[in-house]
Amino acid sequence: MTRDDATYISVIDSDTHELAGGLNLGSTADFNWFRWAGNDHILFSMTSSDFFGFFSYSRLYALNVESDVMHPLVGEDMEPDGDNIVHIDPHGRYVLVSFATRWGRAPAVWRFDLNGEGQPEPVLIQEAQRSIDQYIADDSGDLRIALSVSRGGQVRIRYRSDGTGEFETVARARLDDPDALDLWDFMGLRAGSNQGFSIGVPEDGERRVLMEFDFTTGEAGEIVFQSSEEDVATVLFDRQRNPIAIGYEGETFRREWLDPEIEQWHRQLSDALPRSRVWILDISDDRNRMLVLQEGPADPGALYVFTPSERRLDLFAEYRPGVPRTLLAEPRAVRYDARDGTSIHGYLTLPVGRPAEDLPLIVHPHGGPYGLRDRDEYNDMVQLLANRGYAVIQPNFRGSGGYGESFELLGHGQIGRAMQDDLDDAVSHLVEEGIVDPDRVCIIGSSYGGFAAVWGAIRNPEIYRCAVSFAGVMHYERQLQHDRNFLFRRNRGRHWDRIDGDQTDFDLDDISPAVQVARLTRPVLLVHGEVDNRVPFSQYELMVDRADDADIELETLTFPESGHGFNSAADETAYYDAVVDFLARHNPAD
Repeated sequence: MTRDDATYISVIDSDTHELAGGLNLGSTADFNWFRWAGNDHILFSMTSSDFFGFFSYSRLYALNVESDVMHPLVGEDMEPDGDNIVHIDPHGRYVLVSFATRWGRAPAVWRFDLNGEGQPEPVLIQEAQRSIDQYIADDSGDLRIALSVSRGGQVRIRYRSDGTGEFETVARARLDDPDALDLWDFMGLRAGSNQGFSIGVPEDGERRVLMEFDFTTGEAGEIVFQSSEEDVATVLFDRQRNPIAIGYEGETFRREWLDPEIEQWHRQLSDALPRSRVWILDISDDRNRMLVLQEGPADPGALYVFTPSERRLDLFAEYRPGVPRTLLAEPRAVRYDARDGTSIHGYLTLPVGRPAEDLPLIVHPHGGPYGLRDRDEYNDMVQLLANRGYAVIQPNFRGSGGYGESFELLGHGQIGRAMQDDLDDAVSHLVEEGIVDPDRVCIIGSSYGGFAAVWGAIRNPEIYRCAVSFAGVMHYERQLQHDRNFLFRRNRGRHWDRIDGDQTDFDLDDISPAVQVARLTRPVLLVHGEVDNRVPFSQYELMVDRADDADIELETLTFPESGHGFNSAADETAYYDAVVDFLARHNPAD
């Protein structure tokens, strides 16, 4: 929980919903994550800096929730990266952590016992090997996989069938040939078995499926689960690492429970909470307590605690308790044909209480761009804009995930071109339908969507009256120097030049807003967090400098404490206020 700019780990009694313990962790910026270790311990990671602020390091801590006693899990001469968990004992007796004892050295694996008295001391269980950078354990805690990356960019995977044998090399690939390791998901690694699972596209296939996977050969086996209309997107495993639920993604996301008892509970919970979708988020080992989420495109969501033995369902918390449901708009799925005939799916949200004709429109492209997508789920920005009187379209342009391999590949090499056409063609479709006024269209996005917004205003001022970018990429060559994998969430097609024919000589400067800023004739609101590590703040600074050089006026807003997202509710509120004010001046909704 965050209160008054401080972060707290709060332990809540799941029966009474009363505060049972916790810890003040200090600054929100220092906290990384937490995980349970059995019923009695919480492990959490914090980032700290040296006195001068030049040197940062992460450390792991263990909180005993019964005694409220906290201990750091540290070793002598520990390197900066000190929170790499390899395995957590499901009973909470110990945790395996990988860290090096000298800067630049290979890591060893250490065991910290959590149930002893006093400060846990590290016990060495795997000595460092010069060429091994990471270890992966099976469900029993045995180290079974070792990974290394050489300075020359060679990835090497070693494997052994139990926790005592020698590691044998089973796969090699170069970092610039990542497809060779595309199936290495490391899912379902179990004691006594060489078989696991992988999500991928089978040979001559179109959709992503769940396949068996042989760790000794690196080859996929039989297809376990698939759908002709949807991609397999996620898999949930039990403690023994057997699949218990499959998540499918097509035009919407759905989860299929393989365990008949859990599936029955899910049906009953859906009947008890009929207004919108129901998800079982977590289940206690004894299956006598569940954390349940109810949410939907026009429902911010509420958390419930379900006790099956008592058939008791208690409201725990609401995500947006101050937002009346009557003010929220229900998005609807739409399809339209792009100019080249490609079918594009997306979501259209119309303002409540206004006729669906000649409305002002906001085009709201998602980030990523590749392999990601918008879904029919609650979105604060969409609901804010609809509440202010705007229609909002969220196109899942070519390159988006969830629509099959060929659709995603259509986007390769098409940033700023066909992917941008898909956004423009959404406007044309809604204008033809009579829903949208063609003279009142703006475009707003974050990350890749922020790029698409500014590029839309530069490239097509006849379509867009204004644009808003949060954390948008303004110069692609410099962004790829910062993070060469930025464009691709998954391995497939990682490099820009993996496109067809004469497109390989395409110049990224041709679609970089900071290079093309002199062409800008429409109002732009440029927003960025100053501690953004994904799209660095230098992207914003370059765009502002280039605009000044070209005598182009930009409206700007920066957040010193925020990064690629918002660090506080105050920053997020300030952003929403700025967007509403900007639109009221440049594209009023009447």
